[in-house]
Amino acid sequence: MIYCLYEHLLQARIAKNNLPGCVAIVLSSGDLFEDGLVRLSQLLEWSRSIGLTSLILYVNDDEPMLCRKIASFLAAVPAQISLHTAEGIEQTGTGGPLKVVISLGYGGKREVAKAFRDLLGEVEKGHLDSEQIDEKTIESHLRFSQKPDLVIRAGGKRLSDFMIWQAAYSELYFTDVNWQELRKIDFLRAIRDCQRRDRRFGR
Repeated sequence: MIYCLYEHLLQARIAKNNLPGCVAIVLSSGDLFEDGLVRLSQLLEWSRSIGLTSLILYVNDDEPMLCRKIASFLAAVPAQISLHTAEGIEQTGTGGPLKVVISLGYGGKREVAKAFRDLLGEVEKGHLDSEQIDEKTIESHLRFSQKPDLVIRAGGKRLSDFMIWQAAYSELYFTDVNWQELRKIDFLRAIRDCQRRDRRFGR
């Protein structure tokens, strides 16, 4: 009873006009297996309940079966869901205002390295002058275009290399509990904490 009251109180304190435009969550290896998928489904419901429109998750697991398992598990979820692996992108979900990107083993170092290879290829073919390469050009060649306002690390003390370019000025939040034990109040606390911060964007 007290937990439910506290959860409602927290959610009431979330400012709808100041929600993070995009929230990224970094998980540990193995987090999306078994009960971890149930927590993922709950996370999407929590995000919809407060009005989030963009959510990104990363886990350093790239087993082929995992992608298919997640796609099947989330097939009936009311969200636009994209599953990213080194091999490509798979779509699932039934659609809706919430856009969800799940990266399975496709980390930031690999993403940036591929962007530079693509740029070098364009220079070699004469389609691009090396002097034209700037931040915007690099960003246009990254797989993930989102720039998260908030990066949540579930149950860990270290971040991964995921979105190392895009998350340069993101706010960081580390949960005390791991992914399997994450509750809605833990998620709401992260959102509320982000709203209370004075973001400086590297200044």
